[in-house]
Amino acid sequence: MINTDGLIIREKSSGEQNRTVTVLTREYGIIRAYVYGAKKIGSRTGSATQLFAFSELGISEKRGSYIIEAAKPKEVFFNLRNDVNKIALAQYFAELCETLAPEKENTEEYLKLILNSLMLLMNEKRDEKLIKSVFELSILSLGGYMPNIVACDTCGKYEDENMFFDTTNGNIFCESCGHFGMKVPMSVISAVRYIVLSDRQKIFNFSLNESSLEILSQLTEKYTLSMLQRKFRTLDFYHLL
Repeated sequence: MINTDGLIIREKSSGEQNRTVTVLTREYGIIRAYVYGAKKIGSRTGSATQLFAFSELGISEKRGSYIIEAAKPKEVFFNLRNDVNKIALAQYFAELCETLAPEKENTEEYLKLILNSLMLLMNEKRDEKLIKSVFELSILSLGGYMPNIVACDTCGKYEDENMFFDTTNGNIFCESCGHFGMKVPMSVISAVRYIVLSDRQKIFNFSLNESSLEILSQLTEKYTLSMLQRKFRTLDFYHLL
C-alpha cells in the first residue's frame, strides 16, 4: 500500500460506476490508477478523485495495476469550475505535468508548482498571463529545459536595451549579436531570469506592464512548444475562448 498526497490531473469514466485517473503524487511521480465505485452515490472516493482534487491517497498495486483504495480530499479547487478560461488553463497545466513529470520518482517540486499556480488562478491573486508564463518556464526548468539566459551567448553582454531570445535553443543575444529569435525589451529578459533563477517560493512575486507581460506570455509559450516539439489540445482550446 502506498500512502501519499496527490493531485488528480486527468480523469476518465470507466464503465458506469468506475473511474480511471492520472495522479501527480508527491513521492512517486505520475501514477495511473483505477477507482472502483467512484461514481456511486455516496462514494467515499468520489469527490477526492475528481479532476483537480488534491487528496490523501491510499493506493495498492495488484498485478502491475494501481488501485485507489482510500481517498480524503484536502483541496478540490471547486471555484476553478466557475470560469471556463481558468479551468482551460488549469487543464493545460495538468497536461504539461503529465508530459514532463517522471514516474516512480519524487515530484514534490512539480506538485508544489501546480498547486501554487492553481491557488493563485482560483483566487485571482495574479494576472492569468503571468501565472501561465511562470508555470511554463518553471516546469520546463524542472524537466531539464532551463534556458541559458545569464548573458549574451556570443559576447557575454549581460543586458541591453533590447535583447533577442532564441526560442529554438533557449539562448539570449544582445542587439549587436542577435539577428534571429524574438526581439524583446530588457524588462522581459529580467523577468525570465527572475523566474528560472529565483527561490521557487518567490517566482510569482514580480510585475510587468501590460505590453511586456504580453510579450513574456508569447515568449514562454513559443519556447514551451519548441522544446517539447508537440502541440497541446488544452492550449489550443484555451486560445479559442
